[in-house]
Parts: sequence; C-alpha cells; structure tokens
Amino acid sequence: MKKLLYITYALFLLTGCSKINEIQFQAYAVGIGIDYKDDVYHVVMQFLDFSNVAKTEQGKSDKPSPIWLGVGKGKTVEDAIVEVYHSIQIPVNYDQISLFVFGKSLLEHRLGKTINALDTNFNIRQTGRVYGTDQPLDKIFTSQVPFDYPFSNARINQPEYMQQQESAVPAISLQDLIYQFNEKTKTILLPSITVNDESIKQNLDKIPVTTFTGAYLMKDEKMKGLLTNKELEGFIRVNNKAVRSPVTISERENGKNKHVTIELLNPKVKRIMNKDKNEVQVGLDIKISAIVRESDHTILAPRIKREIKEKIRDYVYEAYVNSDNIGGDIYQFEDYMYRFMYDDWIRYQKSGKFPILDKTDIHVKVKPLKSINKINAGIHLPLK
Repeated sequence: MKKLLYITYALFLLTGCSKINEIQFQAYAVGIGIDYKDDVYHVVMQFLDFSNVAKTEQGKSDKPSPIWLGVGKGKTVEDAIVEVYHSIQIPVNYDQISLFVFGKSLLEHRLGKTINALDTNFNIRQTGRVYGTDQPLDKIFTSQVPFDYPFSNARINQPEYMQQQESAVPAISLQDLIYQFNEKTKTILLPSITVNDESIKQNLDKIPVTTFTGAYLMKDEKMKGLLTNKELEGFIRVNNKAVRSPVTISERENGKNKHVTIELLNPKVKRIMNKDKNEVQVGLDIKISAIVRESDHTILAPRIKREIKEKIRDYVYEAYVNSDNIGGDIYQFEDYMYRFMYDDWIRYQKSGKFPILDKTDIHVKVKPLKSINKINAGIHLPLK
C-alpha cells in the first residue's frame, strides 16, 4: 500500500511535457531581409513550408515548394520583426536561419546599427550568409530554383557548391561581417545579388533566379561603393577561396581571330611587403594551375603560359585599381601593415598616402599547365 502511495505522490510531482511545441505548429524562419527607407526599417522574413516535405526518389518534392513571407515595418529592427509576430499566428523559430539580405539603402545609411541589433538578438543565429541587393527584398525571396527544388537549394544558400564549377565573390557570414565591420583597416566585400529572369526557362516561361552581380565594398564602417563582377574579375579569379574560373584568350593569326579557353584552378595568392629604408613596397605572389579546355588552333605551351600570366596580371591589377578608385583595398595591404608593421602604418596614416601596387610587382606562376586527352577521358597530359 505504501508503495502505491509513493508512486501516486511522485506522479503529482512530475511536471511532464506540458509546454512542448510540435514542429508543425511553429513558423521556421529561414531568411531575413532588411532595408531602410523613409526613416523606417522594412523587414521581410521567409518561412519554411512543411506541406510538401514528402520527397520522391530524386530527393525533392513532386510539386513546387510554396514560399511564405512575413512583412513588417518599424522605427527599429525589433519593431519591424514584432510587426511580423502580430500576423504570423504561430510562434517564430529562428533555429534554421541561413540567409540575410540587406538592401542598398540600409548598407549606405544603417548597416552598423542593423548588425548591432542582430548581434544583441539572442534568438537569431549568426552563421547565415549575408548579401546586399538593390532589388526589392520580396523579389529576392520569391525567386525560384530550377527543377522545383526548394529555395534552400539556391546558390545563395549553398554558395560553396557552385564554387567548384564557377567561382564568384566569396560569401561572408553574419558573424564574420560583425567581426570585421569595426576593423577600420579591413575592406569587406559583401556579395551583391539580383534577380535574373532571362537565363532560365521552363518550356517557354521565364523563371526568375538569383545571380551574383559583384560586391559592395565597405571600409571603416562606411560603404565605399559597388563593383561589378567584371570590375572585380581579377580578385574573383585569384582569391584564396576561388576553385575554378574559365578564361578565354584571343589572338589574331593569319588575319583570323583564334581562341583558347583555359580553366584556372585552385589559386594561391600571397601579399608581398618589402621594406627598403623607410619605404614599403607592396606586391602579390600568385600561384595557379591551369588546364586547356578548348582551342581552335595548335598552341605552344611556353607561349600560352606567357599569355595566361599576362592575362591574370591584367585582371588582378585592374581589380586593384577599381577598388582603389572608390577607397577600397581588396587585397588587404593596409590591414596587413596595421597588424604586422604598425609603426609604418602609423607613419603612412599621418601622411595620408599608403603604398600603391605597381603592375610589375604582381608575380604569376602557372604550374602545372595541362591538356585533356579527349580519347582517354580523365587523363591529364602536361604541356611542355
């Protein structure tokens, strides 16, 4: 009898799981877009939909994934988010946040205050990727992914996968942006995205998809400007996070244009800082491998190697000049000097003039240069 009383008493003391929330009764935010217009913050939140989680053998749903958005406005970021709470009907869960998109106006006027607000919000994870755009935020979040894959498979959510096929400006996480924003010597390259509805079609219907267009450059807590992919081509091809980028070399031979497509692979770039008396000379040492992918004429290895080096040197220097013209430093020479040559940095800071990269100080080494055997696929033959 006593045992029965003890068991009954223990049952009354157990709290159980009375406040547990089932996953289907929560709104899972997977993306947040923030802009600042007319002295008001505009927030767009994208939510995960569970209605079509059943998958086929191909690993995807057999119907397009619906996209749910929550929209809010407010004098602060938190006010705008709370306005979403007013209408969303069920609790918002931030455990799956993987994407942050900032509007151009916010990047120009309110980026510092915005990332501080996100940093102090303990609900929001900081591991998501961050992008900038001049497009309406809801247009970005309602873009599609070919073959009816969910938005989580978009390149902006998994940028590292496409780096293997075509490298772009390296993605940056919100955490890295917060760390680097207050470092006055660091130049931040925030990838810019837009919506393109000309390249992908389903039958004859245009499909809007997100694409990379370049990067917004920020330094000393200020946005310096936007550089396009073309203007940043040298940086995109040789930065240490690049994997693969094709380049076409053209030349005129016997009155006809000849073309060679080269695949540049796994570049390694290193800053060179040489001090001669009181002057610091900056340079870049670039090592890269290459494969000849396509050629419409016979080529000689020494000649094509020389042309690849010149092409890379031109691209790299042009990207440097473009960033310097708007006050950026994409190869981080000043930041290196600040960390490892502080006395020299102080001296140049007072004079207002920092060392300038000369084109002749960009050293490129292409090794190995290979050609693909078209018969024995996968066998690489070095060009000599």
